Amino acid sequence: MVVLLTMTVSVRSMIMAERLVTDIIQDLPSRIPFVILDLAYHPSVLEWIYEEVEARQPGSCRPLLLGTDFQERWQVGPALVDLRYVPGARDDLISRYKETLPGIFLTHPAESLDEVAAWLQQFLLISREMQQSLLRFYDPRVFGSFLSVLDPQQYGHFIPPGVTWYWQNGLQWCAASSGTELDRQARPDALTWQFRDTQIDEFSARRRREFVDALTDNYGKFTPSDSPKKYVDDVVTFAEAMGMDSKADIEKVLRLLIQKESQPADPFYSSLVERVDLTAYQKLEAIEDGKS
Repeated sequence: MVVLLTMTVSVRSMIMAERLVTDIIQDLPSRIPFVILDLAYHPSVLEWIYEEVEARQPGSCRPLLLGTDFQERWQVGPALVDLRYVPGARDDLISRYKETLPGIFLTHPAESLDEVAAWLQQFLLISREMQQSLLRFYDPRVFGSFLSVLDPQQYGHFIPPGVTWYWQNGLQWCAASSGTELDRQARPDALTWQFRDTQIDEFSARRRREFVDALTDNYGKFTPSDSPKKYVDDVVTFAEAMGMDSKADIEKVLRLLIQKESQPADPFYSSLVERVDLTAYQKLEAIEDGKS
């Protein structure tokens, strides 16, 4: 059954909507020419690009961090891949990463791969307190949250006419596109597109809530607590206080505390937070060993 979740936002005469769809990728094979892949997901992603795309159609990949201040990290950044001239590549990609696709698909009216890459690069970096950081909007696990914090003007610029985004949300596919034509003169200038500090905070908060909810769904029934969600939230807060920013490491801390039937407020764990002589990974080892 196809379930529709519609969010309408008025930007002049344009109505923008997000719709939840089932198997939309299989239904529209010829209309999805591009995919942005997260090379940080696993080394196999870059290998797939070389073996399944570049080997058959050289010049079909554009690492999006090239030409930015983060270009030395291009191998763990996003890469735009042109699927138009590599028959079967899209289906092979979906089959290879059945549970979690390491990226998002999109359509774009531009014919040039370089033009699409340049358009995407404007969204990659955000500035806060005189420092730039990478905005990982291309991670399908957070793409919906990213869209939800955009204001109407930003939404219209990120999803102009002719652009449709497709991403995986659990077991379902989602799509976001503009509803009607928008006068080109009404579109925001690419150079003025900015992600405000308040949006960064809201985006981070949404991502954290979704992460806690996902962990609670997976581990809640195993927690040594009558309030599983609070327990998970407390463990996440504890892990963050120890300096852990990797979701995989935070999840590992949760599994360890559940296995040990421990509470994050126990004196041993509280003391680890205060240990400035230990790195986050040394603290993780201490939790595993049960001694600091």
